[in-house]
Amino acid sequence: MMQDKKLSRVLFAVLSLGALVVLLIIGNSAFKWYKAYGRSQQAVFLLISLLIMAAIVCIGSLLRWGSGLSIKTFFILLLLVSILPRLFWVLSVRTEPFSDFLHMHNYGVAVSQGDFKNYVNFYACFPFKFGFGFLVGGLYALFGTGPLVMPLFNVVMSLAMVTLVYFIGREIFSETAARASAFFCALWPAQIMYSSVVAAENSFIVPFLGAILVFMRFIKKLGANQRSYGLLVLSGLLTAIAQAFRPMSMILLPVFGVYLLLFVSLEAKRQKSLLIKLLSIALVAVSYFVALKLISLPIKQLSGIDITKTGSGYNLLVGTNYDGDGKFNQEDFALIAAYDYDFDRVHEEAFKLAVERITKDPMRFLDLVGTKIYYMWGTENYGYYWSITPASGGPLLKTIKTYPRSFYAGSDFFYLFMLLLAMAGCVLALIKKNTKAAPLFLLMGGLFVAYCFLEIQSRYHFPAVPVFILLAGFGVSQITALIKPKNKKLSGEI
Repeated sequence: MMQDKKLSRVLFAVLSLGALVVLLIIGNSAFKWYKAYGRSQQAVFLLISLLIMAAIVCIGSLLRWGSGLSIKTFFILLLLVSILPRLFWVLSVRTEPFSDFLHMHNYGVAVSQGDFKNYVNFYACFPFKFGFGFLVGGLYALFGTGPLVMPLFNVVMSLAMVTLVYFIGREIFSETAARASAFFCALWPAQIMYSSVVAAENSFIVPFLGAILVFMRFIKKLGANQRSYGLLVLSGLLTAIAQAFRPMSMILLPVFGVYLLLFVSLEAKRQKSLLIKLLSIALVAVSYFVALKLISLPIKQLSGIDITKTGSGYNLLVGTNYDGDGKFNQEDFALIAAYDYDFDRVHEEAFKLAVERITKDPMRFLDLVGTKIYYMWGTENYGYYWSITPASGGPLLKTIKTYPRSFYAGSDFFYLFMLLLAMAGCVLALIKKNTKAAPLFLLMGGLFVAYCFLEIQSRYHFPAVPVFILLAGFGVSQITALIKPKNKKLSGEI
């Protein structure tokens, strides 16, 4: 047991340093994006930005991030901070679906009318589109197809997301860290603006974070009683729901497995401990696959599409396109039609071509990876861009459209701020040997490595931002402890 704990500490140190390297690489890209907003006065612009960041940390620390408030009062304030800016945005900016979001909106309308096979032809190669499409269709069937149906649903999902961030922060770190994280998440600019878009990210993030929270609750109760294993079943179910909306959700399964095997210590003999861990991993995996299959059955019956099928060949192909910088391009998109929208043939041939690109010139591919990191991880521009282009509205929208640079800069200021605080949180987690942060590091690293190969868009880093926010919350909670020593009488602490 002692040797196992020593090994876990060594592995956690390596993992923490790896996570810090990833954050530094991402932070470098974010810094390059952000400093460009300063134009000819970059030094002054950056100095003012740093002073604002320092002021926010100091003021938040003096207020202990609301830890002096009762839980009830804190959640009322959190509710207001979460809902009001999002309601303001979705009521001021009537986003008109376009590009892939238009296809999703149109399919949702078709589903709401019982026409389940009326989808664009290339959707047959991307089964995950149908899980979210059926959700959109269900909401349209209940509330109509008006322009506010999905945005208002996204506002509700945003509140759930913020709440989950709070509980995950409390589970992994502390009450102060949880409140700071929830506050940051409530004010996440890109997500506030993205709430007006018919986008799967706003929905999938809730079961995605829910699966993490339930899994961490299971870890706390592991070995306490047999009923705790029901939490694993629930975690698998939530992961399956998230996977039905966005295909990267299944990354949680290896994250859970590695964390259980390498970073969780049990008060049992080594063989029994290993058996419990392996059975736990098997249970969450089986729960996931069974749940996904059950979700898929009615969708397949109605649309003819099996959402349990996964294929990354096409995404790998796009991610290795040098001329397109790893982003969507017409050259690779033409392959789908060339193979008559056949799922297996498209992904199989795309995979072969992608591997050929990588092996033919590995050094060129490494250069491409650097470019992809810059565009994928460097900016939060997706929120404003997809919300405003195109949109309709009154005088407020005209004002919003007049100052795009301000909204882009505001989004990237917040993003860079979170990354800097996340770096501090990463270092402090290592110093304090908080191995419960390991799932966050594993998730962040897994997403980072995956998108070195796969197709990129800046919005694809969406699920990583709550991870940055949670680490940032821990970082400022530790800074708070230095600026204003803890008062044990504060009612908000646990």
